[in-house]
Amino acid sequence: MSREPNFVFIITGRKALAFAKMCIGSVEAQLGSFQFSVLYVDDGSNYSDEEIRQLQGLLDRVNGKIIHIQERHYQIGSLSKAVPLIDSPDTIVCLLDGDDYLLPHALQTVAKAYQDPNIAATYGNVLIDFRPYQDTQEKYFYDKKFVNTEYPLEVWKNQSFREDGFRCFHFRTFRRWLWDYINPEGFRRPSGDFIRASGDSAYMFPILELLAEPKHVAFIDTPLYVYRLHEGNVHNHDKRSQSDDLDLLRFGMKKYPPLDREILKAHLERSQCAG
Repeated sequence: MSREPNFVFIITGRKALAFAKMCIGSVEAQLGSFQFSVLYVDDGSNYSDEEIRQLQGLLDRVNGKIIHIQERHYQIGSLSKAVPLIDSPDTIVCLLDGDDYLLPHALQTVAKAYQDPNIAATYGNVLIDFRPYQDTQEKYFYDKKFVNTEYPLEVWKNQSFREDGFRCFHFRTFRRWLWDYINPEGFRRPSGDFIRASGDSAYMFPILELLAEPKHVAFIDTPLYVYRLHEGNVHNHDKRSQSDDLDLLRFGMKKYPPLDREILKAHLERSQCAG
């Protein structure tokens, strides 16, 4: 018999204390009654003791704890530290950037998507908060024509996600067990450094390829997430890195074969029983 799902929010951020009140507060403000906790990964911000106390005070309201990383790991390196700390393989991992925030119905909507026993991951649409620019930064969005849209059936049929490009913008969630099938070597450049602004592609392409069928991935068209544009965004000072890393992930790394269907079925059945 299915139970209510358990959620873990992983918030990743660097020098994002100014945004933490709204970001963490948006998790606290989620509608409905759900079991969840929060892991906040600080990516080498070198906060003072007082700043750490401020951050922990906000996290105390959402059953949250801080994971401190001393050296810069970027988003994908931060996730590689946090996701393995989640014990239950059936937990639904919810990813939130530390400078962004959720709309109040986000968790409620995601929970409804996972009522479908076939679903193991979700992605969807966002709203853009472009203060203080008061414009939509065309120089940032010129290469994002297809983000926030579903992959066509032809792409699923040919398993050509990487050739098609990256569509899986926020709000991204997945069952914890999927992470165990992703090789962490794919989170790094040939130099050994972590992939930077395209780190989301480093795990989403494998997830799509492992699941291999559209019935296992829910695209949620209703916006659940607010993406904030500001001077600290990586793309504002390292757009070249973003494009180079994405090219590496799309054309320089091997695709994943689909997960064995019997193994996938067993995971999905267990997840439904666990919640």
